[in-house]
Amino acid sequence: MDAMTRLAKAVDGLLFSSEADYPLEPFVWTDTVPFSPDALYTLTTLPPSTLVTKEDINDFFAPMLHLPPEATAEARKRVTRFRSLVRLLRRSLSDLAVYKLGTVEMPTFIVGKLANGTRAGLRTTLPWMLDADRRYSVSSAC
Repeated sequence: MDAMTRLAKAVDGLLFSSEADYPLEPFVWTDTVPFSPDALYTLTTLPPSTLVTKEDINDFFAPMLHLPPEATAEARKRVTRFRSLVRLLRRSLSDLAVYKLGTVEMPTFIVGKLANGTRAGLRTTLPWMLDADRRYSVSSAC
């Protein structure tokens, strides 16, 4: 089973929960434009001038990996799935980073390199930017 098939299986039915629940969907960068964080807008309906924020994968997944003492059996199962997903991402993709586009209803991409050098990962949506201090323009900071 290839890496993208394993990722698709790992995220099947798994939702990234914040103020709303959004699915995680595998993607492979197939655009004719070479990959760069500021080119991710081509996978969305956002304009090229869209602000891109980079986040560490550990920080991004931290809320999904925390298990409060009073967690239900369902919550424990979800945390276990997210922990397995993060391990799989680390095994399957190198140079992992998270890129959030815009500031409201943000398309969010977990991007890395497959063994063959192709950029791939997962995409989801976040309702809004939670930490405006980490915002920056990709053209000047990536």
